[in-house]
Amino acid sequence: MVWNILRRFLPENITGQVRGMRAFKDQSGACFDVPDNRAANVEDIFEHAQQQRNCDFTVARAQELPELVEENNSYGNRGGSDNYRGGGYGH
Repeated sequence: MVWNILRRFLPENITGQVRGMRAFKDQSGACFDVPDNRAANVEDIFEHAQQQRNCDFTVARAQELPELVEENNSYGNRGGSDNYRGGGYGH
């Protein structure tokens, strides 16, 4: 579901750079990484969608990571990089 949301709102050049998606342990959302130079774009796009009331979810830069599903049980995991920042999705 998170991938579908990202693909719906973000341009392909950004979704192609999303890495390390992991589900929250409580199944209320997921976290993922985007390159530092794309983080502000992602935030702006979802802030605009919220203002336009085009979505019923939030996307925000993680201040700390919540408990995550074990990596072998996560979905959409594409790896990670030191040049990426965490984001998150939640209800």
